[in-house]
Amino acid sequence: MPTAVINTKPFVVSSQAMAASHGIPDYPYVIIPHPISTSQTETLHQWADQAIDEIVSILINGECETKAV
Repeated sequence: MPTAVINTKPFVVSSQAMAASHGIPDYPYVIIPHPISTSQTETLHQWADQAIDEIVSILINGECETKAV
């Protein structure tokens, strides 16, 4: 089942380490700003709108061009 990982900026190093430790150093994921829990709904919607193309690319192609939003 295709899966897209969405990560916040402070956890990028952990994501890179986890991917590398599982033998997939180039594992694709999308990075959105932090924090999520205290962000306004409108802000979260903007971040989602900015990330959607990368998410779709991961789901369809298994890769993304960038890892930043």
